[in-house]
Amino acid sequence: MRALHWFRSDLRSIDNTALSAACSKADEGVVALFVISPAEWLAHDVAPVRLSLTLRTLRELSTTLASLNIPLLIAHAAKPADVPRAVLDVARRHNCAELFFNKEYEVNEASRDAATIAAFQDDGRRAHAFTDQSVVEPGDVRTGEGRFFTVFTPFKKALYKHLQAKGGVFTRPAPRKQPATNIRPDPVPETVAGFESAIAPELWPAGEVHAQKRLDTFIAKHIVQYKDRRDLPAQDGTSVLSPYLAIGAISPRQCIAAALAANARSASPFDTGPEGITHWISEVVWREFYIHIVAGFPRVCMHRAFQIGTDRIVWNRNEAHLQAWKQGRTGVPIVDAGMRQLLATGWMHNRVRMVVAMYLTKNLFLDWREGEKHFMRHLVDGFLASNNGGWQWSASTGTDAAPYFRIFNPVSQSTKFDPSGDYIRANVTELASLTADEIHEPWKLPGLVRARLVYPEPLVDLSRSREKAIAAFAALKG
Repeated sequence: MRALHWFRSDLRSIDNTALSAACSKADEGVVALFVISPAEWLAHDVAPVRLSLTLRTLRELSTTLASLNIPLLIAHAAKPADVPRAVLDVARRHNCAELFFNKEYEVNEASRDAATIAAFQDDGRRAHAFTDQSVVEPGDVRTGEGRFFTVFTPFKKALYKHLQAKGGVFTRPAPRKQPATNIRPDPVPETVAGFESAIAPELWPAGEVHAQKRLDTFIAKHIVQYKDRRDLPAQDGTSVLSPYLAIGAISPRQCIAAALAANARSASPFDTGPEGITHWISEVVWREFYIHIVAGFPRVCMHRAFQIGTDRIVWNRNEAHLQAWKQGRTGVPIVDAGMRQLLATGWMHNRVRMVVAMYLTKNLFLDWREGEKHFMRHLVDGFLASNNGGWQWSASTGTDAAPYFRIFNPVSQSTKFDPSGDYIRANVTELASLTADEIHEPWKLPGLVRARLVYPEPLVDLSRSREKAIAAFAALKG
């Protein structure tokens, strides 16, 4: 039997569940496939910088697969509905009797995959879907009443108990070399029309080898200090593995297994031992939690709030404020620093993501969906489950949401987590000459000094806008 492995958001050869299964079962070789589907990516707001990383990682992956006698082929689908037929056509052309792929859980992706399975069955072929994007299959960990968890901490405890009962977290090695197929791999395009990225590719080196090196370096040098440094945007205190998790150049199992190995002397390595290690594992589990939410509550994929009642909120409509926020011209330095970092690099520090999201939804009182979309269109690590979960948390519409009356003050966040102003100076260069005491609230500078700054006045008063947001949510609760 010849097998076809369909790559999507699992761009690696090591610890790839479906690829391992295909290579174990096939006795006439394995063919790999990636589908170029621009209309699908456009509909899902895929960022050009993320696609750039994807294509460059595919080129690295093609070389790795070729060494295993697995040719990587490229197919094209004009619209999302054409994807199942494109996959089936490759299987027919190369006599692949069975299809192997790893599940994706968003509504459209799940529907596409169901249609692909049906198309293969109708054609007398078999299709196999595997759990790989998450550590456990969504729904395998449930509440005592058999429901999906909607609060993170009980989910985390149940997941740890589930994994400990299984003996931990295990990864798979690269598959063995396959029988030759005499099929030549297709060239991977440099870019796709409409998705050209202006961000330097050197900022985001591609491939699973780089992702593994990044993980190894973080574990060896930074993880123990992670809890203390994770909220400081001017420091290199986080793993920055999210882009590689988003495209699957590394798996969540590899991440957790590496952290557990670093914490091997602990009696319960998931939640005891150095706080940096246990806290980082917990952050990886947040990603897991949000994947389970997407699978269990598909409305979050449909521009709906998790807390259904909050769909009744009447958000402001102010295009000038929205554009100023997108461009990093709000007059609030920490907010502008984050938004400019996003535009320049395709990434934003996680603490700052929460700050800019709360500013948009609570101070400007603009719809969280506008922010969610903007992030997806620019983030190298754009991943619906995590992005949606984070935005709904900040907007007080989601699971484990921040209480509507607990609103970040961006100035307090700035002075606490960027006290010297180094993060602001790196991203808002017109404020680079200001001291640490001046840089967080430039609107308070003396008139002549303020006049010399080419920097906007704040869009709104932070205190009054906060009070209005609280009143709006309180009225909804009432």
